[in-house]
Amino acid sequence: MMTKDELILKLGIQNVDPETQKTLLENFANAVSTRLMVQISEVLTDDDLDRLNILIDEDDEDKTTQFIRSKFENYDDFATKIENEMIEELSQKQQMLSNRTHGLGKTTV
Repeated sequence: MMTKDELILKLGIQNVDPETQKTLLENFANAVSTRLMVQISEVLTDDDLDRLNILIDEDDEDKTTQFIRSKFENYDDFATKIENEMIEELSQKQQMLSNRTHGLGKTTV
């Protein structure tokens, strides 16, 4: 997983005020966590999902993380892959928006 500073640069938010950066980073972390959980749930057995839900309900992040790591041999690589995919998606969307915005000022005859 990337450091906070690396993530800020990758997301292109280095010139944004710190409070907005914090909010954007929290939103990004939540989105990554959601996507990870969706993909994890597609791989786990029903019994494993039941156990995971119990751990989540107990609100014990350490036990939950330990359980997930026990089910995925290369969890860190898996999580980094998801994070990088989301950064790439955001970059592509940002580029598309930038292209559309630049196109708005042009007139065709």
